[in-house]
Amino acid sequence: MQFDDLDLNLLRVFDIMMRERSVTRTAERLGRTQSAISHSLGRLRMLFRDDLFTRDGSVMCPTPRAVELLSEISGALSTIRSSIDRHQIFDPASTRRNFRVGLTDYHAMVFVPGLLREFARQAPHATLNIIPANGIEILNAIHLRQVDCALTGASIRDDPRVARIELGQDRLLCAVWSGSAIAKHGLTLDAYLAASHLQISADGVSSGLADIALKAAGLKRNIVATISNYLILPWVLRGTEFITHCGDGILHILDDASEVKVVAPPLKIENVSTSLLLQHHMATDPGMIWLTQVISQIYDGSQKTKVEIMKAQVL
Repeated sequence: MQFDDLDLNLLRVFDIMMRERSVTRTAERLGRTQSAISHSLGRLRMLFRDDLFTRDGSVMCPTPRAVELLSEISGALSTIRSSIDRHQIFDPASTRRNFRVGLTDYHAMVFVPGLLREFARQAPHATLNIIPANGIEILNAIHLRQVDCALTGASIRDDPRVARIELGQDRLLCAVWSGSAIAKHGLTLDAYLAASHLQISADGVSSGLADIALKAAGLKRNIVATISNYLILPWVLRGTEFITHCGDGILHILDDASEVKVVAPPLKIENVSTSLLLQHHMATDPGMIWLTQVISQIYDGSQKTKVEIMKAQVL
């Protein structure tokens, strides 16, 4: 197959397959039959002389060659799309586009309720997929088109292929069981160092910002266990004297029933920056511009609410 014989729709099939990893879902997205998508894959394999996708159960996994091709093909399609979009107006009220947002469990707790409501209000015919994306996987998820954009508080290395929008900062607080001695008597540095700590870590090994601050002061805390997410925090802390650190965004979801009390740490710890990441060539896509604006507005609103809660609790 030569370039002059190439149907450019094949590249759209490749692009959607990289996102969906499923012949069935790719067919649904493109409004075609599964046999038509399978035929297109056959032509793509002939063109690139590679399997491109291999089946692993119900998932079509990309080969190394497919991963290599993704950036170039996705970038080329984005350029074509942008050229057309410059002469059209993106209308969230009528679009039927599918958007995928990668969130850590922490950001999911803070953002999902407001994001779902605002997305449904502004884009009633579009669909939104919330995809788990922790710090150690987030860049791969973006590069492989598994997500359109992702929110993270992790320290992510700079990548020329990834655009970064800084949204703001979260203060790191200590969380304890509301019935603990610390909740009743306060948290001194001595009590902090003597306590047993839980660390929330996606990979179970990475140091936290608290450890960096302690090391600079020649100190060390006693980490007895790690947990992988925030969602189980109330049940893990309940009935214990454990301490863990969490971003102040958690204030949005805490109530008396959670039995979690947050207190200021007894040492200065660097704030956590929240960033929105997306492929660089998608930063000018009208649909993504709209979505990033929605996310930014929700973040700004949550920050204002959080400040009021912190003032009320004198944190």
